[in-house]
Amino acid sequence: MANYLTGACHKKTAVLEWNNHGDFEKMKKICIKKTENKTPFRILAADYYAAADAGVWMDCMNRGYNRVILDCGEAAENRLYDCARCDRVVVVGSLTEWQLTGFLEFLEQEGKPDTSWIYTAVFGSDQARKQLEKRFCRKILKIPLSVDAFTISRADMYFFVSLLN
Repeated sequence: MANYLTGACHKKTAVLEWNNHGDFEKMKKICIKKTENKTPFRILAADYYAAADAGVWMDCMNRGYNRVILDCGEAAENRLYDCARCDRVVVVGSLTEWQLTGFLEFLEQEGKPDTSWIYTAVFGSDQARKQLEKRFCRKILKIPLSVDAFTISRADMYFFVSLLN
């Protein structure tokens, strides 16, 4: 999404790791030269902030970013409160058998659907997605398969246009 926003929409974009998983530091080690040890680090035209907090978020607001993406990782209750401050909330779940439980738990705990939230799913079958849509009375958009997170395909473009408009 960050690459779509920066490359196709020409929006200054920050991505905040809004959890303590450490995945952004791992990504930084792989994608950035060792001599570049800056925070934030940049991949293509998007800025990435590892282990961000409210102070980093506020700093991003003051730096003139057009878009700030919060990567909450897993749907922990204390992180969901932060979603109330967001213009758009996109919930990404997985329909694979070994990850479906977490998505189901999230859908069940959430209660009455918030119509402003957008639900998406990666992997898994269309049949599983349609069953969840029926069971939870929510549209779940199918995320196109992408073999490279930093390349935007035509299918990705169509998906992001429909997701963000």
